[in-house]
Amino acid sequence: MSSPSPSLEKLAQARRATFFSFLLLGHLVLCSVAWVPEYIDRLGVSFTQWGLILGVAPLGAIVSIAVSPLLVNRFGVGRVVFVASLISCGFLVSLGFTTSPGLWMVLNMMFNFAVSLAGVGVNTQAVLVQKKFPTPIINGMHAGWSMGAVTAAVTGSVATATVSLETYLIAVALITAASFVFSFRYFLTPAEDGHREERHHATRLPLFRLPLRMWVLAFGLVCAAVAEISIFEWSAVLARQLGADLLLRSLPFGVFMAGMIIGRLSIARLARAFSVKSLATAGAAMGSLAMALGIVMGYLIAPYSPLWAILILSAFWLFAGLGVAPLGPTMISSASALRGVTTTQAIGSLSMVSHVGSIGAKISMGALAEGVSVSMAFAIPIILLLGAVLVARWALRPHYNPDLDSVAPPTGPLPIVTAGS
Repeated sequence: MSSPSPSLEKLAQARRATFFSFLLLGHLVLCSVAWVPEYIDRLGVSFTQWGLILGVAPLGAIVSIAVSPLLVNRFGVGRVVFVASLISCGFLVSLGFTTSPGLWMVLNMMFNFAVSLAGVGVNTQAVLVQKKFPTPIINGMHAGWSMGAVTAAVTGSVATATVSLETYLIAVALITAASFVFSFRYFLTPAEDGHREERHHATRLPLFRLPLRMWVLAFGLVCAAVAEISIFEWSAVLARQLGADLLLRSLPFGVFMAGMIIGRLSIARLARAFSVKSLATAGAAMGSLAMALGIVMGYLIAPYSPLWAILILSAFWLFAGLGVAPLGPTMISSASALRGVTTTQAIGSLSMVSHVGSIGAKISMGALAEGVSVSMAFAIPIILLLGAVLVARWALRPHYNPDLDSVAPPTGPLPIVTAGS
């Protein structure tokens, strides 16, 4: 028996609620970006230890990907998002009251589990809403995540100069929880979203039978994900070492995310004029070069003017964001087009590899930051982006106008795990 079709008004409300939820999650996940130096000082850890703490965080996200289909099919998308978002807010607040590195690491891993579960649910809702719309809407809703991230850069920067970390996290948690209570009312209900009817008829290949091209594309996605993660987790530390004022420490991150927003909203249009291969190749090269030039120029200018150093770094990182933006969607869309591989399997496999690969990159960046310098730690994402150039040239086909509106990279927003798969 098929699900009743929701009214056009209900669909419009669900679309707006999903976009708003992406914005809330983007802000929730990245609200601590400007506070990273404060966390390091409070915990009294070295950069190596900080890298290890960050490195175990993806384990929570990996577990959430594994259990989310069961929870969504059992309780419905809206309930999973509602409960997971409230739990995420609780764990976020706990991070501000913890000074034990071991306990903070566990709480951060649990925060990553809960917020990833909420993200998977919101992505699933977006897919289910998309199925009821004749035109692509997912990339527009995903832009809400990036907008939330930019908002996080602004609120976090202002908060570092005006209130305590505890006050800021409590305020973010309360506002986010109340907002999710409001938006949850407009999600499609289990009877309306049709999630129990979702089935993928294509046979899923076992992992050992996946084509080599799939694993190469997975490495390409790791390159893109690490580039984004490095900006999220280390840009404020880099800005502090350049001598930036408190209010400007999250500016490089915010500008990078602005570039990501522009790039992600332009992908589908650019794909009509340029091939996927060209977009990814040029984007990876531009991202690597812009990230490197921003760091080099920033350090050369910082002894004379910390303000100009941070402004020039941010200007280059705007282009880095533009370059990195198409990498995740093009890698995933190309993997989804491989013969015998379903879209869900492609997204799930690449997302899992991306999370696992990021663990080693996070730990390595911490070790380099401690042993050499923070700027040298960024050599890892810069080199990986050059690796993405090679992946794009070898593994991507030069086709035009692919379905780039149905995929999302695992860092922003979190991976789609379609219910019923």
